[in-house]
Amino acid sequence: MVSEATADKIARNPLVAEIQVCNSAEKTLAVLRDEPDRWDLIFLDLDVPGAVGLSLAMEIKNLGKASVTCILTGNPCADYIAQIAAAGFQGYMLKAMEISELEKELNRAIAGKKVFPTVGKSNTTETPRLTGRQRECLQLVSEEKSNGEIARILSMHLGTVNYHIDSAMDALGVGSRAHAVSAALHLGLLAAGSPGVNDGKN
Repeated sequence: MVSEATADKIARNPLVAEIQVCNSAEKTLAVLRDEPDRWDLIFLDLDVPGAVGLSLAMEIKNLGKASVTCILTGNPCADYIAQIAAAGFQGYMLKAMEISELEKELNRAIAGKKVFPTVGKSNTTETPRLTGRQRECLQLVSEEKSNGEIARILSMHLGTVNYHIDSAMDALGVGSRAHAVSAALHLGLLAAGSPGVNDGKN
């Protein structure tokens, strides 16, 4: 649902004629090998089934597609960003930003511009940054609200809620909603005193 929500935002750009979503490393590589000349731009999440770290990105580089590939991830690892830049990729975009800013970055990439974050030396020790919407969603998760309930409370599409929670998990470096709430509380990013966490997705 997160990939579909992102695809919906990309589709709003008038320069985009066609989009295909691939939700595994295997499908991605099969599509690129079967029709290598069809793709003008690739947005790649690092956290997909069948991929570890930069493994899928390097496979795409070996297929000659690095120059039209932008990484779109919640992982702010400075080493990854440096490797991707050195390998000739078009960009490395972080999901932990407001949707309006993400749309601007997506449009810059679609226009053919290089898109990389500014990475300081202290990034590895900084407290993770969450957007206001990410904190709102996690606060409601901590109150045992399902994603569907959060969507109704915040008047958002379910896919947008999934995007905010997914990107918050990426920014915090955790693999579940419960761990995201725990980490955010520990870092002082959420209000304490919540009753518990329902780790359901619906």
